[in-house]
Amino acid sequence: MKTTKNENDLKTNEGYTSDYFEIIKGNQVELRQFFTQMPKGGDIHNHLTGSAYAETYFELAAKKGMYVDLKTGKLYKEEPKGIETIQLSKEMDDLHNHRMALIDKWSIRNFQPYKYPLGPDEYFFGSFGLLSALTGDTDNLAYLMHELKVRAVKENVQYLEVMGTSPSIPKDCFLGNDYDKFDKQLKEIVKKGEYEGAQDILGEIFKYFEKNAGTKVEEYLTLINRIEDQSNKLTNHLGVDISNLYCRYQGYSSRGSEPLKVFAQLYVVHKACKISKGELLVGCNIVAAENGEKSMMYYRLHMEMFHLLYNKIKSIPTSLHAGELTMGLIRPEHLTYHINQAVNIGKAKRIGHGVDLPFEKDSGELLKWMKLKNIAVEINLTSNEFILGVKDSEHPITLYHKAGIPVVISTDDPGILRTSLTEQYTLAVLRYGFSYKEVKKFVYNSLKYSFFYGNASLIVIEMLNQRFLEFEKKFHPSVMSGVPESEN
Repeated sequence: MKTTKNENDLKTNEGYTSDYFEIIKGNQVELRQFFTQMPKGGDIHNHLTGSAYAETYFELAAKKGMYVDLKTGKLYKEEPKGIETIQLSKEMDDLHNHRMALIDKWSIRNFQPYKYPLGPDEYFFGSFGLLSALTGDTDNLAYLMHELKVRAVKENVQYLEVMGTSPSIPKDCFLGNDYDKFDKQLKEIVKKGEYEGAQDILGEIFKYFEKNAGTKVEEYLTLINRIEDQSNKLTNHLGVDISNLYCRYQGYSSRGSEPLKVFAQLYVVHKACKISKGELLVGCNIVAAENGEKSMMYYRLHMEMFHLLYNKIKSIPTSLHAGELTMGLIRPEHLTYHINQAVNIGKAKRIGHGVDLPFEKDSGELLKWMKLKNIAVEINLTSNEFILGVKDSEHPITLYHKAGIPVVISTDDPGILRTSLTEQYTLAVLRYGFSYKEVKKFVYNSLKYSFFYGNASLIVIEMLNQRFLEFEKKFHPSVMSGVPESEN
């Protein structure tokens, strides 16, 4: 049916954009072109060390003359004894082949499961350990952050909320001679599965932290500030304009550590966030493989830790990795409670991944509660596909969306996963058929449910409004045809 001029007059640029989008939404290359140009708001679930591409790691390692075990891909600052390594340099023989081999070790490129003795999840999480000789250095983290900022500008992203690094903690976790006593008490609670007394014990430990951890809190905040400042200097030196890109950081603990270390790190992050007052460090998380031995054993205890900190240190938002699990990865009975505990005990403001939702006990009630509390879910499609083998109709993204849960599209570890935010939006539409208005809502969700607040956040939202206005002008018929509107 032919559209009349009067009907055209009533249509907005958003409407024209939506019409065009419906035409291309089944075409991957046209969607990529569309989303490359589209403003994307924020990427609020990404890990700094997993966001940098393997090529960058190779360049840094070669520049610093680091050593590498070519069989495993593990980097060393100095030549290790008893391990066959080569020293990397820009002038080394067979530079290209070594580079290509290590890119495969440090990312999922050319991953061949039949050649790897463990599953894709172990392969993925094992990549971080291979690079730890580089990522333990603040200057290197600043360089990785600089790369992430440059890419964000080029990809039309206005805000980054990055999981930067975790705080260093003394061996006694600020507890001195009482470390063993508290360690035994917490592990006894876990062993018995009786958590009624957990808050009391954690409260006693909290008092030690309050007394002894102040210096580490200041050191951690200084570290985050240093990463931000140095990365800005590197980016400005290259002449890349980042004046319209805003960055904030989440701190975190690794759930694979001993319980007292996890609690101490979470405390330091919370206190540093309190001091930062939203200026740079804005939230807390917990990371690492959710199906790991200690991750599973201490999952409920970790949520109790978050609960204690929620009550003791007010107004620190948390985004918790929860439900990054699926059938076959663990026993089915352990798929039934992770998101629920993160929401109801851990008091999470956002859920990262949330893939095991269909298996959660009373998942319908959980969705209603998440909607009531405005708890968003961060969707990472490529990550879930590679690590968990979950994609297409197995993925719960449509369950969340239909239930009215705020959906945010994010990247997780785009460097290791060889992806981008553009590609994540492309996959979301190809697989689930979202409309342009739905996609646009996801973009705004990435700012609305971020931990970025204050006047600067209002500026970014207004910037996004203006960028969408400019973007949608491109799809007016007069622009698409190249003929001025008055001549149509």
